[in-house]
Amino acid sequence: MPLSRPDTQFRRTALATLCLGLLIIGVHLSASAQGPQPAIQQSSLRLWPEYDDPGLLVIFAGTFSNTATFPVQVAFPLPEGARGIQATMQDAAGQLVNQDWEIAGSKLIFTLPQPAFHTEYYLDRPPSGNPRALSYTFVAPYAIRTLEIAIQQPARSTGFTVTPQPESSYQETDGLTYYRINRTNLASGDKVPIVIRYTKSDQGFSANPAQTQASQPTAVPAIPATVASRLPFVLIGLGVAVLAGAAIYWVLQRRQPPAAAGRGARSQVGALVQPAGRSSGKTFYCTQCGRQLKPEDRFCANCGTPRKG
Repeated sequence: MPLSRPDTQFRRTALATLCLGLLIIGVHLSASAQGPQPAIQQSSLRLWPEYDDPGLLVIFAGTFSNTATFPVQVAFPLPEGARGIQATMQDAAGQLVNQDWEIAGSKLIFTLPQPAFHTEYYLDRPPSGNPRALSYTFVAPYAIRTLEIAIQQPARSTGFTVTPQPESSYQETDGLTYYRINRTNLASGDKVPIVIRYTKSDQGFSANPAQTQASQPTAVPAIPATVASRLPFVLIGLGVAVLAGAAIYWVLQRRQPPAAAGRGARSQVGALVQPAGRSSGKTFYCTQCGRQLKPEDRFCANCGTPRKG
């Protein structure tokens, strides 16, 4: 029997409430599993054209703030054509230790066991003659408190310029000149475009080619430790939501009026036990006196003999 209008409205309201509750639980569990977004406390970007390779060496290093929970999976934007990739972490002794990495969605992804990180790669330099120009755009992977950009002037180059205008320059013990640009309080996704121009008449490098080999990508993506540690709580939350839905459904089923259910059952039983052929249009006669019987007669109206057939 169909539910009355109040019961139907109650069921719809209850189901809508259940769906909203499940949505809120899912959002909360998702936010809890992801945890707070990591932030970089201090960092440095090194751009070295023709250092030990014909292209541009890009080195990005820094330290995450203490708000991050380690180990944590990190992702850094990677320009198209990046090669010779290194993804490392810095141990207590200051040594760089290679980490397994992968590229997904134009991002370099690896698991960082502690706050200090170091990444590097090469980008090809556009073909040119003696006047040379390189363009590079830094994209902040996370919020960055401080960023120091240092652009190295290639050995034996002249007319060296950088855009935007560097704030200072200095010379290192390697005899090369560096130009410094400082940025603070960058938001995740902020961009810093840099253009380098100079003149160089030879194809030599500023230093001997590096003997180290790039670390290799891993075939299996790592699961962030923050998600793995909260997985049991996510499963428990989903289980509670399922049990709540089952309980609401059981309550709704019990709200159906018993009388209505009984009437429906009796109606069905009556249909089942009704003798076949009573309304088929056939004519029946009393077996005792031969009087014609009406379809609804159970006894002969003339002699009282019980109807047969």
